[in-house]
This record gives sequence, C-alpha cells and structure tokens, in this order.
Amino acid sequence: MPYARIQAFAHPSQLQSRLEEGEPVPSVSRAVELRPATADDEAFLRRVFLDALSGVAGTRSGLRAPALALRYSVHAAERHDRHPCATTSIITDDGEPSGSVTLDRNGPRIYLVDIAVLTERRGRGIASRVLADLVAAGDRMTLSVWSLNTAARRLCERHGFSVVTEQFGYLLMATEAEG
Repeated sequence: MPYARIQAFAHPSQLQSRLEEGEPVPSVSRAVELRPATADDEAFLRRVFLDALSGVAGTRSGLRAPALALRYSVHAAERHDRHPCATTSIITDDGEPSGSVTLDRNGPRIYLVDIAVLTERRGRGIASRVLADLVAAGDRMTLSVWSLNTAARRLCERHGFSVVTEQFGYLLMATEAEG
C-alpha cells in the first residue's frame, strides 16, 4: 500500500502537441505515488541512478558494466555514510515505477538527498508533484543542486526553494516554510 498519493496533471502544451501529432492522450489526471523501497527494488534503483548519470555532462557514456556497477556501489555507500537515517521511496506514475526520492528527516529540516525520474518518464510533472507534496506538508526543507543543472534548479525554485549558498559547484537551497 502506498504511503503517499499525489495527483499529477499533464501540462496543456504536452497534451496539445500529442493531439496534433495524432498520439494517444493519457488521462489528464494520473496517480503519482510513493512507496518505501525494499531490497527487491535494488535493480530498479541502480537503473534510475545510471539513467540519471547518463544525462550528466562530463560522464563518459562508454563505461563498461563493471565500472558502472562500481560507480553505483560507491554512490550508495557515500549516500549511506552522509545520511544514515535517510529513507528511499520508489515513485510510481499510474502504477509504473518511474523514479526514486531519498529523504533524510534527521534534523531541524528535511534534507532532500536525491530525486530522479527515468528519462522516458520525464516531462510528465512527476518530480514536480513529489516536490509540491513535500513542500505542502509545511516542513522546512533543504537540498543541494549541481550549479550547472539549471533544469533542476528551476524546478526547485518553482516550488519555493531559494539559493542559500554555493560551495564546490553545488547550490544549497532551502524553503522558508514555517517550522
């Protein structure tokens, strides 16, 4: 049973372009849900990580499977070392696993460790709905965004995050929610 249910709405321009191209138009209202990740989700989490990595400037797409597996293992270990109390959830869109979100609730603010949506599921408002739901809960939140990831920065700014400081190529962003 999911522990969070979020409604996502397709952007009108997306619907119009699909109609013009003769593509089927999905239901305007879709269920975006979060469920706790389990050990059975490890392969999916690896897929989400590698998919996100493929879109990062400066990463080599020709890395072989062992190097990619090592990169994922290092990422998971570092995330656990930095945020031992963090919990990861699988994001589903109409029941289809579409991404993941990791939150660390151990502190005065919720720290959004990571949010990623598979490339083929992007542009549907999935990450936006997850962020909107988290912000709507009223908890103070922080996150870090790579300074060159302008799309992620704009997404966060649309949901009330603002830059607090920049350090080592990353922007620390926070909400101003009452706490």
